[in-house]
Amino acid sequence: MHKVQTVFFAGPVGQLEGLLKLTEGQEPRGLVVVCHPHPLYHGTMHNKVTFAVADAYFKLGCIVLRFNFRGAGQSAGIHDHGKGEVDDLMAAIGYLRERFPGLDCHVAGFSFGSWIALEAAKRDSTLISVCAVAPPFKYFEPPFLGHLAIPKLFLQGKADTICPGEQLQNLFPSFAEPKEVVWFEGADHFFAHRLEDLKKAIASRQHFLRL
Repeated sequence: MHKVQTVFFAGPVGQLEGLLKLTEGQEPRGLVVVCHPHPLYHGTMHNKVTFAVADAYFKLGCIVLRFNFRGAGQSAGIHDHGKGEVDDLMAAIGYLRERFPGLDCHVAGFSFGSWIALEAAKRDSTLISVCAVAPPFKYFEPPFLGHLAIPKLFLQGKADTICPGEQLQNLFPSFAEPKEVVWFEGADHFFAHRLEDLKKAIASRQHFLRL
């Protein structure tokens, strides 16, 4: 039987609010933390794309944590333009590992959250894989991806006008292996009417993600 728990855990500037989903009585295949889009544009852990990504990992047998960055929902603090949010994610990873020791941990994120997930993967070399949905390469350039040797899965809508795919297309050849990009023809930034396709793309690449 699956269970969803509201959890609160210590963050760098106060408590952080999260939703933990797991299946009782089943050996999990891993831990996953999923990050939400930009909180200054109403992004929270309840965002539909964030939920879809989390659901895909859960259906693969993982324990999944969504959480609100500082200043979103019931999480303490104020928005820190990315720097503090990476610290928030590191706290979420630490919380999940402390509660469920000995399991591999993966990170994923949507839009702003994908940037934070990638930054966390740079900082923590023990993370197993990273999944970045609609990464905002228009706003940051990550040269470290040329050296990041864990599996990197990018999911991008071709009709995305908020985080256009051209930046990903131009940068992708410079990224270190293993890497993969999945393009969604006609999909906008929020994957309207394509969330099931998004989930299927993650599910079909479970071996690439080392799950």
